[in-house]
Amino acid sequence: MKTGKTALSLIMGASFLLGGTTAVIAADGAAIAEKCERCHGKNGNSEKDQVPNIAGLSSAYFIGTMEDYQKGDRPGKEFETEGHDKIDMNAIAKKFNKEELDALGEFFAKQTFQAHEQKTDPELVKKGKKLYKKLKCKKCHTENGSEAEDDAGILAGQWMPYLQSQFDQFKNDKRTQPKKMKKRFDKLTDEDVPALIHFFASQK
Repeated sequence: MKTGKTALSLIMGASFLLGGTTAVIAADGAAIAEKCERCHGKNGNSEKDQVPNIAGLSSAYFIGTMEDYQKGDRPGKEFETEGHDKIDMNAIAKKFNKEELDALGEFFAKQTFQAHEQKTDPELVKKGKKLYKKLKCKKCHTENGSEAEDDAGILAGQWMPYLQSQFDQFKNDKRTQPKKMKKRFDKLTDEDVPALIHFFASQK
């Protein structure tokens, strides 16, 4: 009987250890991020102007955005790369579990955001800067939209076509806005939007 109890104890102990080992194995953010390269580029710096840089985003913002895609609270525009079928972020986001999203968020937060060299209109940049101050955008998008710690994305140096697509979603109520942002957004005219886009894109 003693031998049987000892054997049972060893089996239970081994099961506990194996279970514990499984629980502490973390998802490999770098490995998972390789799946994102086709659209978002190496380490999250996109070479496609319709696709945003995600390098340097705060982990909280990245995870929150992916959860919005999973729930359908944020629409994902269909995108196609050479040799692959069209796909959108809503479908992609649903493929990841919480542990994987946490790992991805941590990985991309450690990467360096590379601002894009884009042709901007000096007059629009000047007007956009005034709007940025007038509308007090810096309350959420500090340092001209360059601070990841705001947990509000990175606008400075982001692709202009991508920024335009997001403004269009806000305008058409396809993407949910925080109340304080919507209050400011509703004050914008059709001429104001390009000015803000050129302003943010001009930042390095």
